[in-house]
Amino acid sequence: MARRAAQCTPPGPCLDMNDEERERAEAIARMLWQGDLLATPVAVVLEAPQSSSIADAESLETVDTGEIWAPAALSIPSGWTAIVSQTCDVVRALDTVEHLQLMPLVELSEQEWTEALNGRRGTLFSLPPAEGLPIEFPAIDCAISFPVSKAALAHEQVETLNTPLDPAARVLLSHWLMRRVGRHAFPDELEQHVLQPLRRKISAAMNKNSQGGLLASCLIGVWSSTEWAASASIIFVVDENRLEAQGTNIDVEKAVEELLGPVKKSLGKKELSVQVTGTARTLAAVSAQTLLVEHRQVDMDSLPVGEFAAHEAISALAADSEANIS
Repeated sequence: MARRAAQCTPPGPCLDMNDEERERAEAIARMLWQGDLLATPVAVVLEAPQSSSIADAESLETVDTGEIWAPAALSIPSGWTAIVSQTCDVVRALDTVEHLQLMPLVELSEQEWTEALNGRRGTLFSLPPAEGLPIEFPAIDCAISFPVSKAALAHEQVETLNTPLDPAARVLLSHWLMRRVGRHAFPDELEQHVLQPLRRKISAAMNKNSQGGLLASCLIGVWSSTEWAASASIIFVVDENRLEAQGTNIDVEKAVEELLGPVKKSLGKKELSVQVTGTARTLAAVSAQTLLVEHRQVDMDSLPVGEFAAHEAISALAADSEANIS
């Protein structure tokens, strides 16, 4: 027996809302930021019932005229999600931006939560516990993202919570979200022979009393040339504030050679004649052309910040921004 195909209504203005409901939804939205929370026990994902890994998928009712796609509920055990839309989109009027983008909130152990601070565990970003949130160690899980109607905020039973993130942490959250969706796909050979051994070396060297360890502990990020070729270029971008705080003079050339040692060893074992060069620079000493066009940032979750600016610097900028706004 063929299933009936429901008609899809194209997105448009929220015509069924009265003025009071619209004002309520928009007023609540204006109090929310990226990283704040919305109580949602399920996410809705599209499945193709004729080709699906979920049980009883064939009983789902399709919602397109081709009878291919059907919505299925995906349980969110924590019952909560984080808003990942840009704050400027969150606060805009419903006629301009009708939906909020959400990612599920998961509960971690204390150790896992600590490891995921500032997004250092790749797919997880730890959030501070919020008053009214029954999760001691919450984190955003970016495995899935889904929209909800912003108009739903007018419903009296829809709960929201403000997350006690400081301005610096919100900046780090936005950078983490960009990094998760904007990671560059390096060639397999570059990944295998250069970037993988480099990641392992940096993770192992951090906080160790060696030239490479001192440099690794000061890194903001690592950038690599993008092609598998006869030469590869690695740029270690360091935070000069951390360099000063070390209280120790670093021999930058020796530090770079130490970090690149496993890379050159890996290439030698495979008898690959690829020349890898490395340089250490502060952000002030490297051009946007070099970082954004000639190189791409390497995913390095183990770094203290792993972003474009150190937490302390972001805190200062955020404080200045708030002072200017007020």
